[in-house]
Amino acid sequence: MPNDRLPRIAILGAGPIGLEATLYARYLGYPVELIERGASPAAHVLEWGHVTLFTPFGLNGSPLGIAALQAQDANWRAPEADALLSALDYYQQYLGPLAASDLIQNSLCCDTEVLALARKDWLKGDGLGDPQRGEAPLVLLTRNTRGEERVTEAEVVLDCTGTFGNHNWLGPGGIPALGETAAASSIEYGLPDVLGCDREHYQGKQILVVGAGYSAATTVTYLAQLPGTKTTWLTRSRSAEGPIARVPNDRLAGRDALAAEANRLAAALDGPITQWAETSITAVDFREATDNFSIKFSGAHACEAVFDRVVANVGYRPDDRIYSELQVHQCYATDGPMNLASHLLGNAAGGGAVDCLGQVSCGPQSLLNPEPNFFILGSKSYGRGAQFLLSVGLEQIREVFTIIGQRDDLNIYATMPGLSVGR
Repeated sequence: MPNDRLPRIAILGAGPIGLEATLYARYLGYPVELIERGASPAAHVLEWGHVTLFTPFGLNGSPLGIAALQAQDANWRAPEADALLSALDYYQQYLGPLAASDLIQNSLCCDTEVLALARKDWLKGDGLGDPQRGEAPLVLLTRNTRGEERVTEAEVVLDCTGTFGNHNWLGPGGIPALGETAAASSIEYGLPDVLGCDREHYQGKQILVVGAGYSAATTVTYLAQLPGTKTTWLTRSRSAEGPIARVPNDRLAGRDALAAEANRLAAALDGPITQWAETSITAVDFREATDNFSIKFSGAHACEAVFDRVVANVGYRPDDRIYSELQVHQCYATDGPMNLASHLLGNAAGGGAVDCLGQVSCGPQSLLNPEPNFFILGSKSYGRGAQFLLSVGLEQIREVFTIIGQRDDLNIYATMPGLSVGR
């Protein structure tokens, strides 16, 4: 990086981590461009606004963000540290005002998609291990909603684009089931608001829910409250405690209550939920004329059945296409950056349900890629893993700026005067 001025930083994705990273960089005086594909910041958070977060606000907001909002508006009050907010409340009370604050608003560029990244004048295979490769800027090809393309440069790029918009598939071994790609626009891969704005779409219908995580548990428990709705809950494995593996002595009471209720519903006879374990989908046929699906199954419940709606809560994966021309070493198991993934996989070697609150920082060196000055932060850094916490992302932001600023002791969350997480 050049020594005569602060490096230009491009931050991709204006979700919670992208917003916090922009704020951190601006406080340190870096020139920043925050590039967001959607029409507004944190758009994905609003897509599951009806869901209550497991973690309290004290783990999801930074002291820097709180200080910025207090400085911006003397009447603004932070949520209580122990408040369990819905995603909508989290957006309205914190992320939205943060995105509108002066330091971030002046850097934000919405309705702009990053199509590709590269190293200026260097091809992907050029300069392996050569420090001169890092002296050239990174180039970004972007396109706005009017179809206009441009190329910009930055000395540092932080990819905070997350994984939410890039879902996994229903078929055997994780590939699309036969017919799934054709039917994908009719399948719900997110968290529908079945008790709110999506109620009419689901009430009184035959529903298929696929997945064995907390998203599936959330969907199933909501659907169980809709009169006349019958849900088949599909999982690929079977366990004695039920579809959802509970964390021993779970410190997140809401998460444990959700797991317990979902498992209870799955075990109940003649209830609104029927669980099919050890069963996989082989083919999906969406019939537009009748607005329903014919699904073929294999395994313990091998059959063909008809459903009105399909909710695929099967997780998400990183989209690595934008940095396919950079030298990024990805994990063969998780698709996350290898350096961090090796630490995370080592910590999870014991298997079973893992308490994500027990995570500790893997250190700044775990964020390094073979490509100089390119960093993957936030949920995307965990690849296909589901253990990421926003508090981990805040620690990643602190750590990455010790690298960028070449100051091991840099921590403005802790050292800036007047900053405190106390309410």
